[in-house]
Amino acid sequence: MPQPLLTHHALEIVDAPAVTPITLAEVKAQLRVEHSDDDVMIHRLIAVAVAYTDVRGALGQAMITQKWAQWMGPNPQQKVALVLGPVQSVTAIKYYDVDGVLQTDTLANYQTFGTDFTSTVGPKDGFSWPATQNRSDAIRIEYEIGFGNAISDVPQSIRHALMLLIGHWYDNRENELIGTISKSIPFGFEELININRVSWYG
Repeated sequence: MPQPLLTHHALEIVDAPAVTPITLAEVKAQLRVEHSDDDVMIHRLIAVAVAYTDVRGALGQAMITQKWAQWMGPNPQQKVALVLGPVQSVTAIKYYDVDGVLQTDTLANYQTFGTDFTSTVGPKDGFSWPATQNRSDAIRIEYEIGFGNAISDVPQSIRHALMLLIGHWYDNRENELIGTISKSIPFGFEELININRVSWYG
């Protein structure tokens, strides 16, 4: 059965971040918590805060290195916008050939253009995008995004914003539904995030 062509880029995470941008020990120190009774809840608050902020969240970009795949239909423009960032590198370009077999193209035939936050990728001079089947996932670009592999690579302003958010949820947990995003955001969070915010346009 023919697949409907997508009107937007389809995105899929390939490799999740190996660590979170802040640690349990850092958060407990910020909260002045010296016992382990709330460790499970604090871990959960860290996960929710990161999900709220990372990639397509409030920050609009990735914090710790992670790999994503961007699918698109056939016959792309010469340069294709990579809709997530900050882009570190393109790691693979795959495609379904005219017979429907998934192939891996020669990465050396492509070049990444632009800055970390407005990156595009396209064939070098003398090369072109491969011939593909007419399907919504004809071409798959895999690329790594994020500030770096280490916690220390993430800007301090972002890490502090996460601390403020977690501290707010922790202090007001009787009034919050753990695992959901509160409409009440602590003072200073938006200001710190705005320093590094990128609008996601995928």
